[in-house]
Formats: sequence, structure tokens, C-alpha cells
Amino acid sequence: MHDTANTIMLDCHNYTVKMGEESFMGYVIRHKAALINSVQLLPKEEATQEIELALNFMQCYMHLEDDGLIDQPKAQHRVLIDRRKSVFEIMLDLHSAMRATCVGFKLYFYGENPITSEFIQLLLQYPAFSSKDGDQLALTAEIPLHMAYCTMIVFDSCDLESASDRLALAWMSNNAPWAIRSVLVQENVKDEFVQLVKAKLKPFTESQSKFLKTSQQKALEAATTYGAQLIQSDTDGSEIKPMLAFVPGVQYLLSKDANAVNPSPIVAINAFRTAKEAISLANTNNGGSVSLWTEELSLTFEVAYGLRSQTVWVNSYAEFNPDSSYTFRRDDFSYGSEYAVCEKKVKTVFAPTVATPTNSADKNRQAIKSLGTYVANKRSYRGNTVQLKNGIRYETICTPADLDAYGEGYRLYVVENFWESYVSLDVIDRHLLLDTVHNQRKVICIPYGVTFAN
Repeated sequence: MHDTANTIMLDCHNYTVKMGEESFMGYVIRHKAALINSVQLLPKEEATQEIELALNFMQCYMHLEDDGLIDQPKAQHRVLIDRRKSVFEIMLDLHSAMRATCVGFKLYFYGENPITSEFIQLLLQYPAFSSKDGDQLALTAEIPLHMAYCTMIVFDSCDLESASDRLALAWMSNNAPWAIRSVLVQENVKDEFVQLVKAKLKPFTESQSKFLKTSQQKALEAATTYGAQLIQSDTDGSEIKPMLAFVPGVQYLLSKDANAVNPSPIVAINAFRTAKEAISLANTNNGGSVSLWTEELSLTFEVAYGLRSQTVWVNSYAEFNPDSSYTFRRDDFSYGSEYAVCEKKVKTVFAPTVATPTNSADKNRQAIKSLGTYVANKRSYRGNTVQLKNGIRYETICTPADLDAYGEGYRLYVVENFWESYVSLDVIDRHLLLDTVHNQRKVICIPYGVTFAN
């Protein structure tokens, strides 16, 4: 990426579909050790976990049935992937885009991130990629990317020991888009819960301390400005260590760096009195996922359905079923299920250029309506789906999205003249495409038989 006179130039990498050669997933598996080592700054354990999980999702993509949409011979596709995302997201953004085409695409990487730079260069050594000298994309403005993190909500009706065990491990994951970086705890159990967590905090490893040093120092400066009360282990004498910070309102102790999309390494904590207040606080500033702790089933659904969050884990955290459509950043692609691949055929990252300086709500609305069966204010024909896997109930809820959400500031836009790029073999394909762009999805994960009776 080159910045020349306020114009950002993105280098192009061409992806060409080559039949009979090693699959991208096969390439990743064969070079897994090298890919893990290429991830900079991040502790190897965390890099390994993200890559292993991504391979699990990629396996799901490889076995998806053909959706019946075939590229027109002259179809031209463009894929733009943000380096500021996690290792997990970059791998799946790339792989789902590859699974979505039988022609190929022009690939551009945007943003700067020392964690993923060498990792991406190794991915680009996959033989189906080639660089084309002089072919660049000129951006005239920054592309926004929402921060992603998990909010933990602790009710007095939960098992406080189990909840505190989970929170004490929150600092083991510092770059994944579902890292716990915000806690809301019911006021009448606040002190007991904090003391339980405090006694369970473990020192950082050397690699974690090195990775977190700069960001934690900035977070401490932010905490000071809010007059935050810090909670940390009494026995850990290290300079860099796990910390909780009681903050007023909903704050996340972020640095002033506009390009920072990772949450602070200090977990912000706040108290609430009622379920309604908890929902309101969580919805004020939500990072995309919630870990909800209560043993009351009715309260579970009241809160889970009230949250404006794409993923809700109940009495659990980071439970994944690749068949479910997880989303970790607001206004972004989903990962898992047929939506992950289908979205890459219909949506792309909006790139501000001289010709198109801002996204167009009108163009997006027209593109959605051109897919075929759009009816305003009607629920998706899919509604809710429920899957049981490894003792966990995954409920995916689809609700109509507001077409006005695809406005000037929206990160994604819908491909115009879609049917000039693809041939449909079945009318059901149009319903799937419409479902992909018209619905907001929420996945609620409940470990039945462990938390609740079956």
C-alpha cells in the first residue's frame, strides 16, 4: 500500500482458478507451521488457535453444495481485504472469496498491521496468485473498520465460580475479534465476582507481555483520565499484567490512534441493576459478540433477543459451529454457513475512489431490489434455524435489515448488475441472495444439558 499526495495506492494480486492443482486449504495445511511462525508479535499459541479454527471453517466451505450460480465468462470480480483484521478473519475472507468464483478476481489488501504483513505474503505464495505490475487501485479516503470484541454480562442468577473462571482467562486472547474486553455485572454480586476474578488472574507469558506493552501503557493513560479504579492480582509484581478497570458509562480505554481496531488489553467493567439496564448498556457500544451468564432460561432469551449483537454465547464463550453464520464486526461479512460464500458474490468492500467518493444508498437499494423477490418489511422466508452440535444448541435468527443502512458510511456495497455477472440455475438462488443482503443474523449458542435441562 502506497500513500501518494493523499491518494492511497493498493497493489493488485490476480487470483486465477486453476483446475487440478492443490487447493488453497491444502496449501495452508502443508505450510501451517510456517504460517504460524509468520504471524508477528502475537503469541504463538494464539496464532495457532486462530489458524486451526480457520481451517475448521474452511473445511465447511469446501463441502458446501453448489449454490447454482455460475460466473459469466467475462465476469470481473474485485476483492478487498483489510490487513487490520485478525488472522482468522483474513484467512476466511480470502477462502470464501475463492470459493465464490469459478473465474477469479483482482485482490487488494488495505490497511497496515505488523501482525499480519508477513503472514499475508506467505498466503500470496499460493500458486494461483500472481502480481500484475502497474495494476493498482487508487483510494481517495480511508475505509472504516469497526472494532470487534466480546462483552460479558454477569447476572446474580449465574454460577459465579464458572463465570469468574472464564473471565480470568480473557487475557489469553488479545487479537481475536471475540476477545472479552467489556464486562457488565449485576450490582448485588459485583464485589463478590470481582474478588473471585482477582484471585484467579495469572501473570502474562513473556511473549504476551511483549505484545501488550505499548497498548497497555496507552490504556493506563486513558484509565487515568477517567479516574478508573484498577483491579489486579496482589501477587503479580510484573509491570504488564491482566487488569480490570471500573469506568463510568461505557468506555473501552482506547488509544487515540484512528487506525486502531483492536480493543484495549485492559478489561473495562461496569455494574447494572436490571436486565433492561444491562441490555441498554450493552447496546450503547457493542463490539459484536456477548457472553451471557445466567441459569434462568426465561432471562436468557429476554436478554439474548434484546441485544443488538450478532453472536450471543450463553454460559459459555467462543463456541463455534462453522455451519452457523457468525459475524464479529458490525456491517461486515459473516463467517460460517452458506452465507459466508454467498456474501462474497453479492457484497464487496466499498472503496472510495475519484469516480465514486462515497457509497450510494440509492444504488444499494436498487441493486438489492434487482435480485428478484424483494418485498419491504417482510421477514425472511428462512426465519429461525436451530442446530444441535456437540451438546450445544445454535439458534440462528434472521430479521429484516433496513435498506437505509446501506448508506454513504456503510462499509459494504451490493454488486450492481448482478445478473450480468452470474447465471442462475434455480429461482431458489435468488431467494438465497436476497436473504444474504436483506437480513441481519444473530446466533445464540446455548450448551443445553449442561446449563439447562434438555
